[in-house]
Amino acid sequence: TVYEIWRTKERIRSLNARGEQVPPYLKGYLRRLDTSLNKMRSVAVYYREYSSIENLQLLGENYIKQMKRDLTPLTFQTSILCQRIGIAKDGFYSSMKEAHKYNASDFAYLDTLGYDFDPAAIDCRADADVDPDAPICIGMDYNANINWIVAGQPKGRRLNVIKSFYVKFERKIPALVDDFCRYYAEHRNKTVVFYYDATALGSNYAVNEQDFRWVIAHEFERHGWQVEAVYIGNPMRHDEKYLLINQGFAGKQRLMPFFNRQNNDDLILAIQAAGVTRGRNGFRKDKGGEKLAESEESLLEHRTDGTDAFDTLYIGCEKFPYHNAMSVSVSGVL
Repeated sequence: TVYEIWRTKERIRSLNARGEQVPPYLKGYLRRLDTSLNKMRSVAVYYREYSSIENLQLLGENYIKQMKRDLTPLTFQTSILCQRIGIAKDGFYSSMKEAHKYNASDFAYLDTLGYDFDPAAIDCRADADVDPDAPICIGMDYNANINWIVAGQPKGRRLNVIKSFYVKFERKIPALVDDFCRYYAEHRNKTVVFYYDATALGSNYAVNEQDFRWVIAHEFERHGWQVEAVYIGNPMRHDEKYLLINQGFAGKQRLMPFFNRQNNDDLILAIQAAGVTRGRNGFRKDKGGEKLAESEESLLEHRTDGTDAFDTLYIGCEKFPYHNAMSVSVSGVL
């Protein structure tokens, strides 16, 4: 249509240049073409991802250099170079594919908020993948500097990882549980299935003298949630865990994990970057970065702590499905 408009205009210009009269139908034809083009443009979308380097003449070389200095390597790679972070083929989660990520925004609800809403005020009503009448399953990881909750809901043969939360430094487990409960305040089934292993028992370096299991259950109950605590035993060996979870990604276990892209951006980055190492104890997830101080180039939330919380969630949902589990109360009474 654009070419036809150009061709028609060229014909009109040619007639005018020769001093000939322009037929009236040509002007009407041109108007109809313009109307048709505007209708097509109103629903047309062209999407392409460009590196900022392609706009170097406008941005300037100094801007690119400053961004390389100011941003973390990961942020520079994604935001400036516009490169997608791939999944490490030799990583701990090597069977994870792009297809294991999904989008699930409830745009009908978001539209009711208008255009000037505070993003911090968004809650679970904006998530189309959440079953409000089903319990929420969680796995956690506990660390002096960062603590995680990874939340999911099994549905058929899927384990939808619906959202992940973390707190850093002075914010500890009570603040983490508070973030979860505020986000899911509108969730109708106030039951959380808390999968935990032996690392949650008998120690607590993040809150007080009570162990992690007690503190977590106490905080959820304080917010009005019922806790179904499911003990999954000692931490699974890394080689067994690797086989189980990657078979899950490959569809060879009962549940296949899928990640809500918008609600798990940091967790997805951490999973994609998780490497492997071989030492005297054999094949392991490379957790060496957890011991290092945080820097702009190495943020805590992009290390393996969050992936351990996901591991606990997946192992719990796969091996100890809630409807068959014998739930353990905080007091230890079956």
